[in-house]
Amino acid sequence: MKTAIRMMQGILTLLWALLLAGSVCLYADSAAGSDPPGLGGWAGYVVEDAAMEPELASGDLAVIKKGADAKPGDMVLCREGERAAVTRIIGTTEGQMILQADNSGESRLAQPGEIEGVCTTYLPGFGPAFRFLSSIPGIASVGLLGLLLIVLPGFLLRAPKERSARPRKPRQGGYTARH
Repeated sequence: MKTAIRMMQGILTLLWALLLAGSVCLYADSAAGSDPPGLGGWAGYVVEDAAMEPELASGDLAVIKKGADAKPGDMVLCREGERAAVTRIIGTTEGQMILQADNSGESRLAQPGEIEGVCTTYLPGFGPAFRFLSSIPGIASVGLLGLLLIVLPGFLLRAPKERSARPRKPRQGGYTARH
């Protein structure tokens, strides 16, 4: 039983450390001005509108591979001024990309430099959790929860203190038997 608890404690510690490190790195990346925040060439973009429905809905988390080669048919994260949005490449013309959201009849042209990356997958409804995990309250919550998950099994593993087997001293002035 103790071995199983120690193994579980090790696994939880590793997962906790990875989640905490990821949260801290995402927060640092967003504090440094990176939008969307990411790690090692990957970024998470929280979808905020219905432009790509039914595939992507508001609140979904799009996982973006930054700098990936985009081709027609790909969903991409495209920057238009200060605003970024996920849209689809529907074609190319004269070195430019023709972009159109799935839920829109309008298209626009974009330079290849405006494409930040390709959407490789998405996590439905995970956007708010992603935002929370990459914030100060999220980092604090992950830290405290992890400490509980690591410390609690340690308390469960403690053996109860055994009473010492030393002989007791007779009481002074206590009851004595009469013969």
